[in-house]
Amino acid sequence: MSCNGCRALRKGCSQSCILRPCLDWIETPQAQSNATLFVSKFFGRSDLMCFIAAVPEKNRPDLFQSLLFEACGRTVNPVNGVLGLLSTGNWHICQMAVKTVLSGGTLRPMGAGIPTPQTCELASDDFRTTQKWYNIDNTKQSDLEKNEMTISFNSDSEESAGSMISFDGGDYEVMTNPGEEEPKLLNLFV
Repeated sequence: MSCNGCRALRKGCSQSCILRPCLDWIETPQAQSNATLFVSKFFGRSDLMCFIAAVPEKNRPDLFQSLLFEACGRTVNPVNGVLGLLSTGNWHICQMAVKTVLSGGTLRPMGAGIPTPQTCELASDDFRTTQKWYNIDNTKQSDLEKNEMTISFNSDSEESAGSMISFDGGDYEVMTNPGEEEPKLLNLFV
């Protein structure tokens, strides 16, 4: 008996169908057909099958779910896609789009209603950096606490030779040698 995905694509199905395990997480047969049709229209039937075949069997359901979210996110927000929705705090829009597709509805792009990373207040204030290049220093692993990672920054100037940043439990602080100037912060999203 053919799976709902192959039935929707009108292709032959067998017991070793690569599409069948991808649809197990979707509850109803109609929703499985709707999801398969939407993803295959977005990526193309042959590309969808190639994507799925290129991934190990245990990861195929996750791949299909990722492709469904990407297709929905790119349809709703053509410029920034699913990552744009996630980074601007609009993940709920992508989730609603997936529910709409699973229920058989159609999606249309949303124009001016979705903030972009340039207009998001968090993007301009929270994403800052002090240096361009860094190396992870694992040589003194015994000196570090279990959940602490030290990253030392490298640049061509002697000014930053002693600066490093320490991540411990999600909090961070910039440590510099005494007498050094405070590092300049670059706003990456202007």
